[in-house]
Amino acid sequence: MEHSSHATTVETPSVLAIPPESPSQPASEPAVDLVEDIDLVPIKERAPLGVVELVLEEGQTVRAFGVVYGIEHTISGEGFTARVFLDQYNQRLRVYSYEATDYDALVMKLRWLAEANGFDKILCMAHAHDWERFLRHGYVLEAILKYYQNGSDALVMSKFRSQERLTSHCMMQEILLIEELMSREARPSKRALPEGHEFRMAREDDIPELTELYQTIFKTYPTPLIHASYLEHIFESECIFAVCLHEGRIISAASAELRPELKAAELTDCATTPQARGRGLMSHLLKLLEEELRRRDYICSYTMARARSFGMNMVFYQLGYEFNGRLVNNCDIHGGYEDMNIWVKDLRRSG
Repeated sequence: MEHSSHATTVETPSVLAIPPESPSQPASEPAVDLVEDIDLVPIKERAPLGVVELVLEEGQTVRAFGVVYGIEHTISGEGFTARVFLDQYNQRLRVYSYEATDYDALVMKLRWLAEANGFDKILCMAHAHDWERFLRHGYVLEAILKYYQNGSDALVMSKFRSQERLTSHCMMQEILLIEELMSREARPSKRALPEGHEFRMAREDDIPELTELYQTIFKTYPTPLIHASYLEHIFESECIFAVCLHEGRIISAASAELRPELKAAELTDCATTPQARGRGLMSHLLKLLEEELRRRDYICSYTMARARSFGMNMVFYQLGYEFNGRLVNNCDIHGGYEDMNIWVKDLRRSG
């Protein structure tokens, strides 16, 4: 589901959110209120990235130098094989794909690998026919990614390996945030395209400006998005980007992380300069990405939005996405682990 590590739909604190229109306001110009993010409560120190030693198998380790986010690895044994990501940055083990006849052996191997590397969360996209196999081993169902596997559902099963990773100090506030948001009528913004702004798909020569934008916006980020070489590697082959320009400069961007074999894509990497917020730019960018995904015959569009952010959750709610769960202490953003809300859309049914 990710390129190298789990990308996330985020914007910086104090995100702008659009409340319901009152009778005295024109439909095309809704009022804009500033809704502060729920305060982050750090649960653990950040993982070291300078010199990283990861365990691959018993007696086999790899040592890497520099900014290392993680390593993809294939594990296998009698009765199973799986492609995993040892996510050093987010201190978790992600199971990208798996085949198993012996689920006990698979689960025990995953547990051993997580413990050997000091990871305190295991995340697996299970199939509808076998998710209970993970439940029996202490995994919990955190979310459902509807339509994710070529139109079929994937169940997000997680195993926590520490009390601090299991405990969300903001959970009740995040629940109330979603209740407040979903008490409002879901309808797309009626805002017209702002004058003097250009919306288009990104080109390779936009990479320097994209890198500059993400470096400016994010204090920390769960993928190497702030490095130009990384953007060059994933551009077009693994991700497509949409951008908004004003006076010739990129002021807002978002991406779709592609899973062509599943006909699924994650809308992520949302960022807008502080001066440009409140103009409704992100909704237009996300619609542009959806149009491109439909053109490529994708079925599932989804996102993982910071559960503390009213604004980003409101954007996807108004675009017709379904709320389908929350991943606890899932990734490190803005200097601490954050819960992420799952929003999903079936592109076959949405115009």
